[in-house]
Amino acid sequence: DLLQTFAAQSVLAIQNARLFQEIEEKGRQLELTSQHKSQFLASMSHELRTPLNAIIGLTEMMVSNAPRFGAEKAIEPLRRVNAAGTHLLGLINQVLDLSKIEAGKLELSPETVNVAPLLEDIIGTARQLAEHNKNRLVVESPDNLGSLTVDPMRLRQILLNLLSNACKFTKKGEVRLRVKRVVDGRDWIEIAVADTGIGMTPEQQAKLFEEFTQADSSTARQYGGTGLGLAITRKLARMMGSDVTVASEPGKGSVFTVRLPGSADPQARSSSGSDGRRSPHSSRKR
Repeated sequence: DLLQTFAAQSVLAIQNARLFQEIEEKGRQLELTSQHKSQFLASMSHELRTPLNAIIGLTEMMVSNAPRFGAEKAIEPLRRVNAAGTHLLGLINQVLDLSKIEAGKLELSPETVNVAPLLEDIIGTARQLAEHNKNRLVVESPDNLGSLTVDPMRLRQILLNLLSNACKFTKKGEVRLRVKRVVDGRDWIEIAVADTGIGMTPEQQAKLFEEFTQADSSTARQYGGTGLGLAITRKLARMMGSDVTVASEPGKGSVFTVRLPGSADPQARSSSGSDGRRSPHSSRKR
């Protein structure tokens, strides 16, 4: 009996070892496949960006020169071509960003930046986004927010993704950008983007940050998009030591919040509890 038990255990151990080896091998194959996919996406993205940049540049030049050659009627079609090319380039950039993140090749370039000028630049772009669906853009922020050590280009990408998302799913409503300094164990800059748009169910929120996923098929049909923007936004935020959270109810809009580590600025810290705010910036298309 003892010999039979030992033999059975030996067979089981051999089977487990083989199974473990198979699992390891499949894991290596999956990792290799993922690397090949990321390399392919990156390569294709670069190949597509080159002609697209040429199309965008040429159409911009043709639009600006059309009046000189009496070709005013061509301006609107050229603008449409330019807009389509710019949109496609944005989608390609998203795919390229995602492939770099997944391959671990996207590197941040952190620097100390003053928050207020960075926000002003973003607000200027956000006004145009808000006007598209006749939304009102409101900005709330204290006078001195101090500085952040972040990659400014990627932070701009995060905030514009959130603002673009809010403007897309809101029509003739309000999009609000709220910025404040919070002391919670350390200094934080909290940025919230709130809208009065369609909102989401808990089920939709659960898959909101998944790649190539939107709330549901009807959302994709009605509003378009690839479902990459928010997935990339969260990945970038986490690379910066932050995260993106969402609170939403159907028909009541959504609030996306990003909290970033702030600088140890005594003046900013002392004013973090003040109620003084800038006059809200607003924009409505007339």
